[in-house]
Amino acid sequence: MMSPACIACGSQETELLGLLPTYTPDFLGHTVDGSFDTGSLYGCPNCTLRFRFPQPTAEQLLSYYAGLSESEWWQHGVARPVWAPIKRELSSLPHNSVLDVGCFRGDLLSYLGEGFTRFGVEPSASASQEARARGITIIGESIESLRDEKRKFGAITLIDVIEHLPRPLDSLSLLARLLEPGGKLIIFTGDTNALSWRIANLHYWYSALPEHVAFFRLSWFRWAAQALNCDVTSSERMHYQAASLKVRLDEAGKNMAFAIYHRLQSLPGARKILPRVPVLSRVGQWQSCWWTSARDHLLVTLTRQ
Repeated sequence: MMSPACIACGSQETELLGLLPTYTPDFLGHTVDGSFDTGSLYGCPNCTLRFRFPQPTAEQLLSYYAGLSESEWWQHGVARPVWAPIKRELSSLPHNSVLDVGCFRGDLLSYLGEGFTRFGVEPSASASQEARARGITIIGESIESLRDEKRKFGAITLIDVIEHLPRPLDSLSLLARLLEPGGKLIIFTGDTNALSWRIANLHYWYSALPEHVAFFRLSWFRWAAQALNCDVTSSERMHYQAASLKVRLDEAGKNMAFAIYHRLQSLPGARKILPRVPVLSRVGQWQSCWWTSARDHLLVTLTRQ
């Protein structure tokens, strides 16, 4: 069977890396019962992207996000560690206008303050209503809805967004055209080159979320910058969320055990032996293993030439 073409560069030389698990009770509304293909992970040697295939359509994903209630988001109202470095990046712009794609309730834009002209893109009706109440101008429900947009922006932010895009380079191309010369695309997403990701491999928490369809590393952004007429002007690896040393050590230990168990499972005869090993048998009963305290995310800025 021929491998699918890369969803970014179109290369046919993609590599099957393995089946992806699912850490949620459903897959975008579908019951995970063995009859539904949750997808496999593929890698592209040409542009270094990793991606889910098959993946939900853009329409399915948009419908899922549009149905989210503003009160459902699990980080409701919490100031995030990534916001401070984003604000620092925004200190030097050709124009103090910021478009936040996937702004939800407008938490990041509210944090930035009224020194910026603030715009948002958001599919959730209830979340965009709250963003408007906070003084944010909502100009669309998706990136695709911006095709006829005439305004230019000093910066466009995509925080926990690009991993949801079925055609990431096409989406960034559309957004880059909306930047002023010297404007910035600021992106925060998981980093497939992070040590924690390489340890857990296919069972990493980030790629086990069904709405995540594309996975990046810094080399991909350097490759994409050439097509976008941009330069990568800064990059920083960060934690997804702040955590105490105790939590970081606890999550690291659990994930090491989880990764070891699933790697041992691939050995001949291991499936019969592992349930008899007391500690590992307990690990084998875990459906998932979250590692949100790992330093596994990348904050990258692409500046338009």
